[in-house]
Amino acid sequence: MPSSPWPTDPGDAAWVDIVTRAADRASAAVAAIPPDERGTEVGRGKGGDTTLVIDRDAEAAIVEVLEQAHADGLRFDLISEELGTRSFDGDGVLVVVDPIDGSRNARRGLPEFCISIAVSDGPRLSDVRIALLRHLGTGETIVAVRGQGVRVNGMPRIERAYRGLWLAVVEGASPRRLAGAMPHLAHVSRIRSLGSLALSMAYVALGRLDGLAVLRPGRIVDIAAAALIAAECGVIVVDEDGAPLDAPLTMDWRGAFSIARVPEDVDDLVAATRGGLEAGRH
Repeated sequence: MPSSPWPTDPGDAAWVDIVTRAADRASAAVAAIPPDERGTEVGRGKGGDTTLVIDRDAEAAIVEVLEQAHADGLRFDLISEELGTRSFDGDGVLVVVDPIDGSRNARRGLPEFCISIAVSDGPRLSDVRIALLRHLGTGETIVAVRGQGVRVNGMPRIERAYRGLWLAVVEGASPRRLAGAMPHLAHVSRIRSLGSLALSMAYVALGRLDGLAVLRPGRIVDIAAAALIAAECGVIVVDEDGAPLDAPLTMDWRGAFSIARVPEDVDDLVAATRGGLEAGRH
């Protein structure tokens, strides 16, 4: 474990503790659900997607921890995929939660799904100061603190050398959208599609994958935590027009974007994103 305290700011450290406890509680809630019941539909969330048992139970566990934090004196507003928005006497702090990113994978017994929690001191992505992803297939925890880097399972992230756009990832990868994107990625050696936008973003940020093209608009709950991880790793996140992505932290936002590890790859990934979006409209 790291020998010096991290993060160094007591307020940041308090929030890292809270989101870690929330992820622990949600992980335990998920583990308690029989695998064949995880995909049972129980309604529709405020984000617009069908709510599954796994979504409901993970969110309830996270909210329970946040309720205790509020009872202990913290004030914030919550934005969460299933219940939408809820005020805890907010003073400008926002907590953005996707209880399960990659629900379809979880429903089918695939391992790529995660808990995503972000804490922001303002209304936009660039204001996010704490981020946590808990990979529920592997147990890996990725935490970012604005200005203080990224840690994986408590240890500083491993720097990975960039050797080219060799292994790219696409999300929103319907056959039609893929057909529109592929002409712009023909030079890429391999393509992956994980089915979890948050994990795809984090893997590019950590250098496990080399670039991401999002072919279908994502939601703010999907990306709020992973966007800070990307920023702290120094990768490039741009919208479908190639401008820096700084989306508002609202339930209404929808957007497609690309992530590149080096500037030389931005144009190709943006073109792939735009090609996929255009193909999806027809």
